[in-house]
Amino acid sequence: MAAKLERIQDEGLRQSLQEAKTALRGGDYKIVVERSAEAYAELLRRKPEMLQGAGQIRNVLFFPRLGARLVVNHDGRPEIIYDRDKFIFSEAITYFEFAVDSLIKNGV
Repeated sequence: MAAKLERIQDEGLRQSLQEAKTALRGGDYKIVVERSAEAYAELLRRKPEMLQGAGQIRNVLFFPRLGARLVVNHDGRPEIIYDRDKFIFSEAITYFEFAVDSLIKNGV
């Protein structure tokens, strides 16, 4: 996974996901979910075209719904809504891998 993280171009987002990886190893799954979900929301903020037309449906519906949801506000900006405060390993790794893969795929 370290090699994948190095493929994220943006230093700040790469660092945030590195912190998520460290939290994953330490068992702090809430931090993993928060860092990962916020990194994905930042990707959408930087690439608003991903929220246009069919892209909005695809990029919002494919976001994991395991205790955190992605919504698009009335102003068109993405926001993460947390439905709970505790997460388990499988949920955390799902958000983490989704965020890492999405950032790499979209060249951020």
